[in-house]
Amino acid sequence: MKRRKVIFGSGLIIAFLLGYSCKNHVPSDGNAHQKFCIPDSLMKHLTYDTLHMEYVNSELALLGKIAFNEDKVSKIFPMVSGHVTDVEVSLDDYVEKGKVLAVIRSTEMANYFNEYKSSQSELAIAEKNLEVTGSMRSSGVSSEKDYMVAQNEYQKAMAQYEKIKEILTINGSSFPVNGSIGSGYVIKAPISGFVVDKNVTVGMDLRPDANDNLFTISDLKELWATANVYETDISKIKIGSDAEIVTLSYPDKRFTGKVERISNILDPETKLMSVKIGLRNSGYELKPGMFAHIVIRFPDDKKMLAVKTSSIIFDDNKSYLLHFRTKCDISVQQVTILKSVNDVSFIEGDLLHEGDLTVARNGLFIYTALKNL
Repeated sequence: MKRRKVIFGSGLIIAFLLGYSCKNHVPSDGNAHQKFCIPDSLMKHLTYDTLHMEYVNSELALLGKIAFNEDKVSKIFPMVSGHVTDVEVSLDDYVEKGKVLAVIRSTEMANYFNEYKSSQSELAIAEKNLEVTGSMRSSGVSSEKDYMVAQNEYQKAMAQYEKIKEILTINGSSFPVNGSIGSGYVIKAPISGFVVDKNVTVGMDLRPDANDNLFTISDLKELWATANVYETDISKIKIGSDAEIVTLSYPDKRFTGKVERISNILDPETKLMSVKIGLRNSGYELKPGMFAHIVIRFPDDKKMLAVKTSSIIFDDNKSYLLHFRTKCDISVQQVTILKSVNDVSFIEGDLLHEGDLTVARNGLFIYTALKNL
């Protein structure tokens, strides 16, 4: 029903334009001459575009895939050996920075805690000795040398205390530490993101020299589209080149990005070079591992007459533009489309020049009226 209303409304507009053009019929020398003017009611709904010279954009089509942005990925390895007593996250969970991922019971951590308590006691003794020696020096009972020795011992005790405290902090301990001796090594998320890889379970025994990481966390809001480029096409791609990506999962949706990295190493056998295109993925639609059709655009060294593709009217396998001068001086010009890239078409037309104004929207009604004059 809605479609019938649109068709009926469009027919009324065309009929109105035809009727309006007939009112402007002016006899001259016995020949019928019709002058068409765009009604004011339609003028306010028109948009225009100016023909201009523009460098011709070319395209390079590549096959690639969606991948993690390595700058937004954190791989977590164990820093001490031990036994896994707790794992608090699962694969694909979203975690905030500082979230506890797992707890490891470690003899190394127990030794660190013992050292911490020992250094804490030694620091307290050295601090008290420095205080007493200072009072005795003020009373003349102790010498300046004794005070300097006490001060040096205090500084050494403080350095040892800070050292072991820093080790515990790196391994996830919070301060102040309670009175009990602990052996827990706490693994925390260094960044916010999704747990995209997990290689740890409760009960596992870990070694710090193991090659496998325990967790991988990635911020999937920023990804890369990666592709390989042949040696003959390397010169066409630059950092910042525009790119458009289509995936099998979303064939009707175009994702846009820019070339962020170009490898400096050419594979000696395949003669291929890797390029990486940065993509925003705020809706998490793109997933690492997806296959992608990638189009990278680059400018040629020649200019041609360009116009918005929406300005072109297609009729009977031909292309036309409405050359607009004034509301009563508008003509239909046939053009040849040489290339279309995005929403820009590069054209040729005998009677069109740079700076000419064309109707870019709602021109079909005018075209139909002019065609039927």
